[in-house]
Amino acid sequence: MISRSENRLIESLYEAALGHQSWDEAGLQVAENLEGITLMLSTHDPRSSAVDVVTTLGMSSRQIQEYGHFAGHDLWALGAAEQKLFGKALTGSQIVDDRKLVQSYIYNEYLRQVDVRYLAGSLLPMTGGQYAVIGIHRPHDAKDYAPQEVRRLQRLLPHVQRSLEVRQKLQSANQSNRSAYFALDQLSLGVILVAATGRLLHVNTAGEAMLRAGDGLVRTPDGLRASNKEDDKLLQKLIAGLRHGGGVRSAGGHLRVQRPSGRRAYAIMLTPAGPSLVGAGKTSPAVLLFVSDPGAKIVSDRKVLTELFGFTPGEARLVLALLSGTPLPEYARQSGVSYNTVRTMLARAMARTDSRSQVELVLLVARALGGIAPRVA
Repeated sequence: MISRSENRLIESLYEAALGHQSWDEAGLQVAENLEGITLMLSTHDPRSSAVDVVTTLGMSSRQIQEYGHFAGHDLWALGAAEQKLFGKALTGSQIVDDRKLVQSYIYNEYLRQVDVRYLAGSLLPMTGGQYAVIGIHRPHDAKDYAPQEVRRLQRLLPHVQRSLEVRQKLQSANQSNRSAYFALDQLSLGVILVAATGRLLHVNTAGEAMLRAGDGLVRTPDGLRASNKEDDKLLQKLIAGLRHGGGVRSAGGHLRVQRPSGRRAYAIMLTPAGPSLVGAGKTSPAVLLFVSDPGAKIVSDRKVLTELFGFTPGEARLVLALLSGTPLPEYARQSGVSYNTVRTMLARAMARTDSRSQVELVLLVARALGGIAPRVA
């Protein structure tokens, strides 16, 4: 089971991918989680031999530059590639025999200089034929990594890989369009950011249209309100739980908001917003609300999910329905497909995102739509 500290670390990786937090901060958390002294996270393009050092810990700028030369002699990375050990958390001794390592060029000319002896790391495949290398190291006077520590790293690897892929996508996109708020404005889902004080921090284009219509949701001096009293009571309760700065915060939830016009109710999902997304401090967390109009088309959002996660159109439609709080049996009835088919699509979507549950899948997609969605036509 992933601990609370590991969940914070996972969020930190995605925050770094979005540019809302430095990779150095995320790397420090990774190293501390594995009790390492030094760390290097880099991406490699075998076609050009180019090395992009994403972040390091415990190394001088000179040592980082020198690694560009020694990367071609890195027995750990090269050995993992030759043995096709992609996506597996390993110790250095599982990749290269210790006697061979201590006699190697990179060990005597580089690793000794940076006082690196023990490794927990992995080789991660990326799009375009590239791969990433993560290594967390301990010095000569330390102990090698234990099996339980390697398993801890294994749990983090899918998120390291995904965050690096997000970084890769954003690097190839138009740099001027990397703002998270810009991304929010491209969605047909209404997205509303609410500060701990209740003040609306940001409302995307679709959300503004919903608030202007005043058909179920309204903007007030006190913040966001639902027209229906019972709906508003639940809405405020969910927001308050997510705004709670001390103790254990709520993970959010779903609700439906009735509309005076008689149109189908809005489906709302609430989830914590990363503090760096809105500039809020850790003690004043913000709330992210996704508002879905069941009568509106969400084709552009399906394109977003297809680009980010590789979902098929059917999987993307299912995930967006789950995001809106539609139960699986109801979605099967609405779609005219069997319940077993829907369960199969859900399993495939979970596999594509390395999610272990429906809840984890929905939360991952919610974070993606809240900050990493690329511009769509």
